[in-house]
Amino acid sequence: MLCGVLLFLERGAVVFISPGFEKSSYDSSCDGPILHLPVELRGVNIGHLWCSASPEVGAAGYAPVMAALGLEQRIDALIVWEGRLEESFRSGLDPIQALISLKEFPGHPAAGRVPVCAELEELPDNDTLDDMVNPDYSDPSLPAVTGGEPQLWPEIDRWNNFAPETIGKTYAPRTRQPVRYLPVFLQGRVIGYLWASVTDDAADFQPLLPPEIFHNRARGWWVGEFMRLRGSGVSPLEALRSRIGAPEDPRGGGIDADAQERVAASLDELKEIAQR
Repeated sequence: MLCGVLLFLERGAVVFISPGFEKSSYDSSCDGPILHLPVELRGVNIGHLWCSASPEVGAAGYAPVMAALGLEQRIDALIVWEGRLEESFRSGLDPIQALISLKEFPGHPAAGRVPVCAELEELPDNDTLDDMVNPDYSDPSLPAVTGGEPQLWPEIDRWNNFAPETIGKTYAPRTRQPVRYLPVFLQGRVIGYLWASVTDDAADFQPLLPPEIFHNRARGWWVGEFMRLRGSGVSPLEALRSRIGAPEDPRGGGIDADAQERVAASLDELKEIAQR
């Protein structure tokens, strides 16, 4: 089951698993039977939560209905549901328990909710769900292929952090080491912190918590920017410092020219700092 947003939203969402780091969520695909639940937003089916039918397999994810929402709305919904699945994973729930627990969440303005009367239904595999959710879908928002090569828009390039083929092309999103970080501003307000490890190949954007939609959009922009920098051979710390004083992006924000690096003993400590 391919997963992600934009080109990659055709097959759901990706869980980042980097060598040397602990898993942060369930596996993003599996062989064999799956269970699923519909997700609705204002009465429209916008996606399906799914999990492996066997708890021992340990796979779960969110498959969006591509035709139900626009590009940014699909991103917003995916971020919410993937975040909830990560929370379930950290709470020690097996995938089936996770889906059952997600039925209890109230409606979200961007991600909707699982209908109260919905029951887990079984399908033979992920491909069957894909065919049911998005039969013969072609995203009209994607650029045309010209001369055999896709003409990528800058915005698409920046959201590629969710695509399977980008894993390993950006810095790892987790580390057990202390991190250097800098506040990120958007229109005069702090929206989160950009961080980098000195000893690991790790860097990411930590939004303020709990995150709002525009905080998550900012994270997508920053990971896309980190992809560009890592592709140029820049280390995580160099990438962090290279953004100091750069022009503010309307989605990702910017770092003040006089910003001073700070140190957090761990990512957990940085998340505490990010609590509003």
